[in-house]
Amino acid sequence: MLHQLGQGGMGVVLAAYDTRLDRRVALKLLRYTRDSVGGNSDRKARQVREAMAMARLSHPNVVAVYDVGPLEDGSLFIAMEYVQGQTLRHWCESTSPSWRAVLDAYLAAGKGLAAAHAAGLVHRDFKPDNVLVDHNGRVRVTDFGLARQSEATTDPALKPPSSEVGIVDEPDASSNPLGLPLTRKGAILGTPAYMAPEQFRDTAVDARSDQFSFAVALWEALYGEFPFEGDTFAVREENVLAARIKSPPPDARVPSWVHHVLLRALNPQPEARYHSLDALLALLARDPAHVRRWWLTATAMLILATCSGLLAYDAWNQQHTHLCTSAPEKLTGIWDNSRQQAIEKAFLATGLPYARDTWEHVRKSLHAYSEAWTGMHRETCEATRIRGEQSEDVMSLRMVCLENRRQDLAALTEVFTDANPTVVEKAISAASALRPLQGCADVEALMAEVKPPEDATTRQEVATARAQLARVKALTEAGRYEDALTLATAVTTSTARLDYKPIQAEALFMQAWTQIISGQNQDVPQMLTEAFVLALASRHDSIRTAAAVRLMGYYSKHGPQEENDRWKHFAEALLDRMGERGELRATFFNNQGLAFYHQGRFAEAHESFDRAFVLAQQTLGPAHATTLRYASNSLAALGNLDRVDESLRALETLVRLGENNLGPGHPFLTQPLMNLANIYALQGRNAEARRLLDRVREIGQQAYRSDSEEWAHFHISYGDLEATEGHEAAALKHYNEAVRRFRELMGPESPYLMQALVSVAEAQTSLEQLSEAQRTFQQVVELAKKDPKKHEHVYTRALVGLADLHDARGQYEKALRLHQQALDLRERNLGPEHINTALIRVNIGSSYLAQGQAARALAIFEKELALFEKMMGVDSPIGVLPLEGKGEALQRLGRATEAIPVLERVLRVVESHPVRPAYRASAQFAMARALWDAGQQPERSLKLAHSAQATFSRAPILYAKALAELDALLKQHAPEATVP
Repeated sequence: MLHQLGQGGMGVVLAAYDTRLDRRVALKLLRYTRDSVGGNSDRKARQVREAMAMARLSHPNVVAVYDVGPLEDGSLFIAMEYVQGQTLRHWCESTSPSWRAVLDAYLAAGKGLAAAHAAGLVHRDFKPDNVLVDHNGRVRVTDFGLARQSEATTDPALKPPSSEVGIVDEPDASSNPLGLPLTRKGAILGTPAYMAPEQFRDTAVDARSDQFSFAVALWEALYGEFPFEGDTFAVREENVLAARIKSPPPDARVPSWVHHVLLRALNPQPEARYHSLDALLALLARDPAHVRRWWLTATAMLILATCSGLLAYDAWNQQHTHLCTSAPEKLTGIWDNSRQQAIEKAFLATGLPYARDTWEHVRKSLHAYSEAWTGMHRETCEATRIRGEQSEDVMSLRMVCLENRRQDLAALTEVFTDANPTVVEKAISAASALRPLQGCADVEALMAEVKPPEDATTRQEVATARAQLARVKALTEAGRYEDALTLATAVTTSTARLDYKPIQAEALFMQAWTQIISGQNQDVPQMLTEAFVLALASRHDSIRTAAAVRLMGYYSKHGPQEENDRWKHFAEALLDRMGERGELRATFFNNQGLAFYHQGRFAEAHESFDRAFVLAQQTLGPAHATTLRYASNSLAALGNLDRVDESLRALETLVRLGENNLGPGHPFLTQPLMNLANIYALQGRNAEARRLLDRVREIGQQAYRSDSEEWAHFHISYGDLEATEGHEAAALKHYNEAVRRFRELMGPESPYLMQALVSVAEAQTSLEQLSEAQRTFQQVVELAKKDPKKHEHVYTRALVGLADLHDARGQYEKALRLHQQALDLRERNLGPEHINTALIRVNIGSSYLAQGQAARALAIFEKELALFEKMMGVDSPIGVLPLEGKGEALQRLGRATEAIPVLERVLRVVESHPVRPAYRASAQFAMARALWDAGQQPERSLKLAHSAQATFSRAPILYAKALAELDALLKQHAPEATVP
């Protein structure tokens, strides 16, 4: 043994001497730690995996492995080639090489890494610290401790490992250590600064993941900084997933062609990167300057042979050079200085306080898009005209796709030059809605698209129609719905005359989509169905699939359920056939979530919404309105599951997304901030809730008109906070202000107005203004009766409020009739298994209890238990509602000893969660009665009874019956405590 060379997370490396073969070796030893991911057994497995991976390779740019085996203490060793030198990082720092020398060193390292891929291995942790440079300048890749064997059968470099990271078949695991799972499900291995997006997502990795890490490392070496911002794991992850690639430093001496080559390797979608690392290395090694010099040399030789050859080459060179460098000119008037100045002027002219921040976000987004478009246009041309890597037909397909994207960009920037406040508010989302450019590199998908019309005149008319449809999309994304619908209708009419079904399908779909976004659903099913049929007839798969997905979404919201199910099967089959994993798949998951949500299947709805959000974030970006809407839907499902902690984290993430991608003063933030304030209030964090609502007020004062409906929503939220704090009078004042604003802005029959009126009535009830509350509830009932299905939620809420008033007055029969009416309404609209329907049944059970019909009540509570626990969880306050009723019913039936463990469980839940005081008091009172009846824990019984009495005393009219019973029991069981 000589001396220690270094140490790291995977073990200690020592310099040693092999006496048998008379050579120095590097000896790596496993270090034992109990708190490491996966424990000692996983560490050993990785160590053996590293040895086997490296031993398979025999390549001048990979460190050789000589031997592997156990030591006396049970640890493992790897004997490998001893390299005298330094890491590639230290070499770059100590020698200050030129960009060309850096590139050559990385090309050598890349060859070693590519050799690993050819052997079916993926490194998973490529970085400059895992590359060695010896004293002779030879470069070697090492440290394959995170490598795993590819499962490829035909192309080992591209076949990803199983997406089930922690699951392998037993025979493979026992026969080959490389087949062992790398880590437990959910654990991330690798170095965050160099990790590919799929490693952050904890999904399957393959050779393209190494390609991404290689590009990050090379970028860092060439430019002295990483391509992605972020000093923390979370920030780096967010920027990598969002593909926020920085521009090279202005003083960089690296040629621009290197930057453009690396951009594709840094794409967040693996399928959009180069098909192999060899392809990337080939482009990096092919310096255009060298290519030009070679052609010049060849031309000089041709001069000696013939002048005509020179002239022919010169004409060819000028023609093709112009073809491959003309991309920037195609963006003149679309994204040049004059267009940017016009947009900036229009944005700032709105006077919105966040207009400047919005413009900066939009400018960066569109600049990156235009740069990527220019790069792909040039690369597409060079691949055919200069490098000869693709055919003219393929280039033509890609160029048509790029032209469509250019039209999208042109339409959007034109809309931006005439910006109003609505356009500015939606501008960042609209910019992120531009169709990704990666699709123009997917040759297989492009070849599957419909062929253009053969007639030249028709071709021109179709091109014109598609340019108009691009404007429709831009207008819709920017919030100018009226203009969008007018143009969409005109395009649908004009294309109906053309003998070309694909454009007819596109126009019908676009008109339907615009109506959906703008909330005008009239004739939408008919338009989408016709678009589907036309697309089917013309083999326009993308439109056919999109129409099926949107029809599924329409029926998930409007019914009937049978139609939703039918179109869901069509949509899923078409998506699977296309292999679509982007925006359309995200919409499918969202629509599936809507169907689950309306059925009361909130856990399944949340899972679907969350999958939609993740996909939308990957394909549309975190700033897009669709991404944020899917996140909000996921939150709504979580809220119904009563999973407060998860809702809190999700809301905080949504607020952070909004702040980072839209700016801290953007009006989008008002809704999630209000929702977050509501959760803080539920948790008793009232000061934090008030701080958030004050921030909402500040944003609103800058962003909204004084007569905006957003202020009405703000008053509802502030009223809820006041009610949570017990300030019912202040809450009622806010609710009344919301009522006034909704009535003025939206009319006397607005759904929002009715919801605000119910809040007013509930506050009046809490203030024991029972006559006023009854009149308000009755007003809502009369309004909702006009369209019971549309206003089902607010209708049943008002009926339940009226029933509670009758219960408080001892009018139990009237209360029961109202509860039954609400139940019938819920069952017709939501079905018997919906949790909101079940809540009405629990209310009916409580009415039976109040009437002394404990046995009848018990039957209801026991029947509802399974549904509540399944939907809301066994440890949630709502989930134990029927359990609380069961405990009270058992006590009323003289079965106190059975009631006690039931009520103990209820008390554990309600006392560990923020719940309404009356709910907690009811459980405390029931437990006190059960303990007294069983003759157990008299001191605890007394304490519980006094706590319940203190709560009920705050509303003596509402809880008169409970207070009277409490008083009698206290006199019976603790007479000395009740004597004045």
